[in-house]
Amino acid sequence: MNKLTALVGAALFILNSVNAYAASPDVYVVKFRADNCQSCDVMETQLHFAMRMVNSRAVAEIVIDTTSPILWEKSAHTAFDRDIVPQFNKWVGKTGFVAVIDAHTRLTIGCVSAQDSAYNMANFIKSAAGLPSDYQVSNRASRFRCPPAQNIDYGN
Repeated sequence: MNKLTALVGAALFILNSVNAYAASPDVYVVKFRADNCQSCDVMETQLHFAMRMVNSRAVAEIVIDTTSPILWEKSAHTAFDRDIVPQFNKWVGKTGFVAVIDAHTRLTIGCVSAQDSAYNMANFIKSAAGLPSDYQVSNRASRFRCPPAQNIDYGN
């Protein structure tokens, strides 16, 4: 009986490990927002439609909300859990844009904002995730540049 229990336990562990790896996203879409952000409503509406167009498990949406100290702390924990602390530290407090981050290398691919249409957002996110898109988007395009850092550590 102990051998059977051990075999079943090992099989479940392996099955869970394989499923966890297969379900891991390729790209994080990190939305920086706050309730007092004037352009956030437009950006969030467009992002909502863009994410519906993307509709893939290869893309995970993360919200960094700095509306209140509690949401700020929750966002910090989310950034830590997803290992995107450098981007969190760089832009926390700046709102109204979305950073697209490679989930494996943790490098920022580019950013979109309310100035981008839902269609352009979707194609940029699809391109970043390696998904088929309506047209190829250059990740080096100047229109997908991220805002300057909100928080800069100049060191000693």
